[in-house]
Parts: sequence; structure tokens; C-alpha cells
Amino acid sequence: MSERPRNSSPSPAELPRTVVPQDVYDDHYFRGVCLGAEEWSATGGAHVAGVYTGVLQRAGLQPGETVVDIGTGRGELLAVAVEMGASRAIGLEYAEAAIGLARQTLDTHDAKDKACVLVADARAIPVSSESADLVTMIDVVEHLAPNELALTLSEAHRILRPGGRIIIHTMPSRTIYQVTYRLLRLMRPRRWQTWPADPRNEYERSMHVNEQTVTALGRSLRKAGFDPHRVSLGRWVYTVHVPEERAKRAYHRLAKIPFLARFGIGDIWGEGVKPASKRSSSA
Repeated sequence: MSERPRNSSPSPAELPRTVVPQDVYDDHYFRGVCLGAEEWSATGGAHVAGVYTGVLQRAGLQPGETVVDIGTGRGELLAVAVEMGASRAIGLEYAEAAIGLARQTLDTHDAKDKACVLVADARAIPVSSESADLVTMIDVVEHLAPNELALTLSEAHRILRPGGRIIIHTMPSRTIYQVTYRLLRLMRPRRWQTWPADPRNEYERSMHVNEQTVTALGRSLRKAGFDPHRVSLGRWVYTVHVPEERAKRAYHRLAKIPFLARFGIGDIWGEGVKPASKRSSSA
């Protein structure tokens, strides 16, 4: 099969079924489990978790810019983007259970004039090429199989204007499960009954098909054409899955050592820029 031109989008009909079915993401997941659910559910969407403002500040959102949020969920980032001056905020979501919640968020924040939610597959984004300034993917990439992530990042690259940015947050990292946890478990052979072989919760086992490492996420951004790109650790020391307090402290100690921090810190940030075209760079 020949390589698809970078400025074209696949037809949804050409795409295979997603590895994680959309109906796995039910109403309970969006209201009670995923990031920001507590704040949203307590206020019907009126109060938004601070992480969404933090993401847009980190991305350097400027007044008048267009934002596309892939996997928008309840739509909080869209509402915050409008409040921060975005001229347009477009949310993409393929889980039907989230659509009504996202529209409720936009209603509550009086953001419908500048924001909308589209039912769409991230591998075929129904947005014009070079029409966005910023693409956000907050806790989405771990839910996309490797080939799905590659297509999604290619689509993000397509819809961004030259010089446009992408910002990604993902958690928990593969490293803290497959390296740190396994090593700590091996050190406690007499306590394996309290240290399950797979420490993930039920949602992670059903939804997380591509947990990331710093190296893997950087490779994906580079292959999608983002240059420059940067991948860095966050600040969240994730220890909910660790059954012993002493072992939890080990994660915190590792997080404080720069060259070992990836074995303790559980979240990763990825940032990239779509290079300016040769024509614009020579002008």
C-alpha cells in the first residue's frame, strides 16, 4: 500500500475497528473515574479541575487561536480555552456517553458560540488541513494502540498550521508498572499474595493498550513530523497500585533523583511543533 499524502485524511470507512470499543467508556467512567470527574460531578460542570487551565498555560495558548482537543471527554478544556481567549475550540470524542456531558459543560460556561463537540474518530479528524494553532491530547494516547496513535498524530500534524503546537499528557507511564513495580515485587517473594502480577485497576486493564515511556512518546512525535519536539516527566508520583507504604516511599525517593526519576514519576508530557513550510521559511 502506498503511503498516504500528509495533507489528506483517511475516510472513516477505511479504518478498522478501534482496539478499545467506544462503549467501554460509559457514563460512570466520565462522571466518576476519569480526570476531573470529581469537580465536574459535584457542580454539574460549573467547576473545572485546574489541570485544564494548567495544560493551556503550558501550551502557551494565545487569544484568537484555534484549539482542537482530541478525546475531549466532558469538554472542560474547550470551555477553559474559550475563557482564555481562544477564537474557536473544537472537541473530538468518539464515546457517545461523553457527548451530552460535553455539551452540558459548554452550555454551563456559555461557550457554545465559540466551541463545539464533534462525534469523530481521531484517526480521521473532520477538520480542515492547517486550520488549528494548538492540538491537545490529555490522557488519551495510552488508550490508543500503536497504529492508532500513529494515525492520530499524523492527523494532528495535518490540521495544524505551520508553527502550530501539540501538547500531550499521559499517565501512568509503562515504566512505573513494568520496571519499578516488578523489581519491588521480586524483592518480596513471601508477600506475592498481596502483590498481584498486574497492578493495574479494572479500567486500566480494559482501556490502556499503549502506556508510554519517555523514549516511546518522543519517537512517536518524531515519526509524525513534529520538529522540534520535547518529552519530559511530570510531577505526579503515582503509588495507588503499591500495597506497602515502605515500597511507596521508594517511588518518592526515586522521583527525587534526576537520572532515576522516570522510575518514580508516573506522568509524562509531550510537546511538539509543526515545522514551517519551506515556502514560509524562505519568505
